[in-house]
Amino acid sequence: MKARFDARFDAGRPLAADTVQVLGVYRDELLRWNRQINLVSRRNPEAIAEGLIRQCVGAFDRWWDASGAELVGSTATLRVFDLGSGGGLPAFVWLALLKERGVRARTTLVEPREKRAWFLERLGRLRGAPEYDVIAARWGEAAIAPVAEESAILFTLKALRLSESAILGGLAVAAGAPPPRPGVGIDIVRFQPTEGVTVAGLAAVLETPPAGARHGAGFWSFESRGSRLLVPVRGAPDASYGAGLFVSRHVLLGEPG
Repeated sequence: MKARFDARFDAGRPLAADTVQVLGVYRDELLRWNRQINLVSRRNPEAIAEGLIRQCVGAFDRWWDASGAELVGSTATLRVFDLGSGGGLPAFVWLALLKERGVRARTTLVEPREKRAWFLERLGRLRGAPEYDVIAARWGEAAIAPVAEESAILFTLKALRLSESAILGGLAVAAGAPPPRPGVGIDIVRFQPTEGVTVAGLAAVLETPPAGARHGAGFWSFESRGSRLLVPVRGAPDASYGAGLFVSRHVLLGEPG
């Protein structure tokens, strides 16, 4: 199946030609293996795949403008963990967009289902694909490469609900090494329907500490910098493609004294 390199993935802004090309290759591979692995709905999969990719593009821009650029800062380096990666959404799309922004990302995709983990590894061998590692396990159950001291940390979750302590605690357990330098910023970004929810309600369900609270998870301690719900703005260019994002920020303090 030949990839179609056009503007079908734009979500309110033009994408770089290289980004459109790699997303086209990804779309075609997603559709190619969908019947065997059930990666997206089998009812009108072409439109659904393109819609999901466009949704992830719009969500990335929303996160980047509200939080991501600040998290990355001048180092332009991220340690990325995508939990419950499934067919590669949002990880594959976001990594392509981070590359477009000049961000160096060392990435781990975590997917316990063996067929989907195999598919993710296959994607990584495609021409122009972003670089990443795949762990066929649940988060916190397998070792990962240490977090470099200069890296901020980004977690993404699209179809998985984990508490804040499970995510941060899993980081400490899986790394199996001393924590990176104190002061490292961490964003946890969850794709979230926006109807009938509030920041306070989501924070309670997901056990997100309030801003300023110091808390322990796993072997490390953190300070919460609060959370926000990012929603598509009605009438904005990307409103039709938007996904709600619940974003929480933490700062690593280190190992408990």
